Amino acid sequence: MKKILRTILWAVAVLIVVIIIKTFTFKSQQISVWESVVPPAGIEAAERLAGAIRIATVSYETDMPIDSGAFTAFHQYLFDTYPAVHEAITPMVFNDFSLLYEWKGSNPALKPVVLMAHMDVVPPGETDLWTRAPFSGEIDEEFIWGRGTLDDKGALIQIMEAVEKLISEGFTPARTYYIAFGHDEEIGGNRGAEAIASYLTDIGVEAEFVADEGMAITVGMVPMMESPVALIGTSEKGYLSVRLSVTMDGGHSSTPENESAVTLIADAVSRLNKKQLKARISGPVDDFISYVGPEMPFYAKVIFANKWIFKPLLLKIYTGSSSGNALVRTTTAPTIISAGTKDNVIPNSASAVVNFRILAGETTDDILTHIREVVPDERIVIGILPGRGEPAPVSPADVYGFRSILKTIQQVYPEAVVAPTIMLASSDSKHYTEVSQNIYRFAPLIVTSDDMARIHGIDERVRTEDFLRGITYFYYLIRNSNDEEME
Repeated sequence: MKKILRTILWAVAVLIVVIIIKTFTFKSQQISVWESVVPPAGIEAAERLAGAIRIATVSYETDMPIDSGAFTAFHQYLFDTYPAVHEAITPMVFNDFSLLYEWKGSNPALKPVVLMAHMDVVPPGETDLWTRAPFSGEIDEEFIWGRGTLDDKGALIQIMEAVEKLISEGFTPARTYYIAFGHDEEIGGNRGAEAIASYLTDIGVEAEFVADEGMAITVGMVPMMESPVALIGTSEKGYLSVRLSVTMDGGHSSTPENESAVTLIADAVSRLNKKQLKARISGPVDDFISYVGPEMPFYAKVIFANKWIFKPLLLKIYTGSSSGNALVRTTTAPTIISAGTKDNVIPNSASAVVNFRILAGETTDDILTHIREVVPDERIVIGILPGRGEPAPVSPADVYGFRSILKTIQQVYPEAVVAPTIMLASSDSKHYTEVSQNIYRFAPLIVTSDDMARIHGIDERVRTEDFLRGITYFYYLIRNSNDEEME
């Protein structure tokens, strides 16, 4: 018995030593950047964003007509507002409304860079709930208000401000920059970004990297982190929406059967919501752990440095919040339930739409199999809605493009810890996988969970200071990614 106890104590001691060694050798992935940055734009740039917000370039649904007047007016606004850009570059137009600027570099041996944003916005919803009118572009002491300030006209105007400034200074890039502005990102990007990406592929463009919207600088949103965390999406989740529908006899509500179309659909939705796919650490989240872990307080650093033993605890921590849960699981979200027209009539049919955002390493076919396993009732028909897409390939975090973004963030936002991760939503960059293997999704926004709720929600707004800082980010990203010495 004593021998067994000694063996156990010895094993525990070895385990503790291994944990300590791994914790103290868990090295920081951040870099020290000593160069100071000079803001390239003044407060007047805020009014230029406000002007862009006042043009209601709304995308409604894929089968609804486009407000061509709004998008044409937006093109003219860019032309009038950024004369240096348009004197140097004539943009190409795709499917009437998407724009591609080719800013030619002096060294054709260098691979080009693609900078992306989109000009369309989602509808404002119930406009009477907004504090400021959604397309007012109002500027107060702290914020610029309106639909698109966060998603994604803010980034579009930041890019244009940065390029206008660089051209005005006489800057000539060594590598070519393609600046791509899609017009239908909010409804899938099939006529905008897809067309531009196809063109770039057809002419043989192999980009050094592609930079699009996506993640941001989060404040108070990463568990156990006091510092802001700048998250760079190295992949994005897949997308699948299904409609569950059932048709069966209805009747009068005074003599109900044990089952009805409504009860079957309600049960199916409840089953899917309760039995979700297992949480796990995907490749991008594994990278996230290696970047964030060394910057955490010691107790948390111990956990992150030793995920081989603390993995269950890590998953429990992250599944404890909605944003954390989305990082480690394919999420299940019932979004629409339809049935019935009268309170005393049992309907003959009922349906529900359930949306899945799919973690890297799983496929849409995996999700369809999961649905049928959880809801085995053959009376329920499963239909796949438009928009089905697989998770994006994972881009590496040890290459020139990622390092350029990392350096720029740490120049402009030295208070932030930088980390790769998986983007939880979808972006136009999903169409660019043939253009580059290095696609990074980051917008220079400083956001809290409250700010995140404003994206596609009520009272979308951006702090004026943060918007201006984002111009500095793009200005230096172009300069940093143009540095041949970093190759």
